[in-house]
Amino acid sequence: MFKDLVVIISIILSISFIIILLYNNRLKNKLLNIIFMLLAISFMISILVLDNSYVYDLLRSFITYFWYPNYLIFVTTILISVIIFLITLLKKKVKLKNKIKNYLLFAISFSVYIIYLRQEIDTTLYQALYSNNSLILMRIETITFTVWVLATIIFRILDRGKKK
Repeated sequence: MFKDLVVIISIILSISFIIILLYNNRLKNKLLNIIFMLLAISFMISILVLDNSYVYDLLRSFITYFWYPNYLIFVTTILISVIIFLITLLKKKVKLKNKIKNYLLFAISFSVYIIYLRQEIDTTLYQALYSNNSLILMRIETITFTVWVLATIIFRILDRGKKK
């Protein structure tokens, strides 16, 4: 592995990038930050363009995640929504749009989970776990959580754009 010149150069390049970025924390050079941002974006684009198996597996995983949600992920997203709800209630300064978004996430997640529990679905049986009713409820929660994550990301990007 370390006999390959490209591997050695990439390790040295990565270490030098870290040193430059750490040193740039003191200098706060915006041009250097922009250069590294462009480098990171070009690296991401090259991964998406050149690594076809990654892109295929990623798309397949997304489709599987939405079409056949996992019970563990289903319950985890509900727990995350409860935690987000509690944090929203405890924080004093939360923007109204974030409150509304977080309250909606909690309300939908709570309702879906109560409906799920009322269905008396045996989670140990594959047929029961992926029956129509169970699958529809897990899909609703999965899509709701995904929309919430996307909305959170979009709002943060927009808020950063307004600050600048």
